[in-house]
Amino acid sequence: MMKTSKSGGSAMRAAFNRLLAGVWLIALLAGAASAQAPVEYRIEYNGSAAGQNVRSYYRDLIELVLARTQARFGPARLVDVPGSSPQGRLLAMLEHGQLDVLWTATSRQRESQALAIRIPLDMGLTGQRALVIRKQDVARFDAIRDLDDLRRFKACQGAYWPDNDILRAGGLRVVEYDWIDLAYPAMRTHECDYLPRAVNEIDGEVATLGGDDLVVYDRLIIAYPMPMYLFVSRNNVKLAERLQAGLEGLVADGGLRRFMEHHPATAGVFRPNRFLGVRVLRLNNPDLPPGTPLSDHRLWLDLAGLFPPA
Repeated sequence: MMKTSKSGGSAMRAAFNRLLAGVWLIALLAGAASAQAPVEYRIEYNGSAAGQNVRSYYRDLIELVLARTQARFGPARLVDVPGSSPQGRLLAMLEHGQLDVLWTATSRQRESQALAIRIPLDMGLTGQRALVIRKQDVARFDAIRDLDDLRRFKACQGAYWPDNDILRAGGLRVVEYDWIDLAYPAMRTHECDYLPRAVNEIDGEVATLGGDDLVVYDRLIIAYPMPMYLFVSRNNVKLAERLQAGLEGLVADGGLRRFMEHHPATAGVFRPNRFLGVRVLRLNNPDLPPGTPLSDHRLWLDLAGLFPPA
């Protein structure tokens, strides 16, 4: 279990901001001769304290992609659309032209609604889940050895999350809440027993919402293939091409891995030996769309051998 101090997190964020600013400066200098006004791409800005660190990861990554593709596609900038909508509503906003780009975990339904850029933004970490549990229950979770043991407990999940069906297909009990913020008090009142969160988002979220009675439990990982993609509307082919080109470039030169190693939201995942000896419970994803690039090992970060070899 790991906690990051606010001062340490602020210093890491400041260092990363300087790195990102350098990338943007190069892009601006490259396009200085052009008087073309930047294209604006709208993304949702959720002001909730929970998950701000992770939201900054995806926003910063999109900005990096736009900067690296400026010479080919022209200048662009992100515009925040204030809101706090469930994931189902965000897909509808994308379809109706109220948003231009959205990051979310994929599913068959989502790939039928919108264009998916099939490069996992976090190299598959969304499907590698540590747990938030009550501090008093650590010994009970230490005793879990298989899925049958875990089925005695109830998982807290957000409404419309695609992995709700994955957990249920694995025989796990799920209680859904409209907002992730509601899952934490629900654990305190024993409405549910654990909250599976991606290993790259759990530390920051618990630091914000956990308190002294709820802790990160990373001795047990629930693992399943569930890539997090960028989505755009089906009629925004040009933006899809730009995002695809930028992400492919980051994968090809190792930039995506370096970005993850340095970003405050994901740097903690790379702490030496953090997941050494972790117990892994694997689930199938029955809703994984055809065409998911599971065989392209450049796209996936497999912590401590969480997934079996291809």
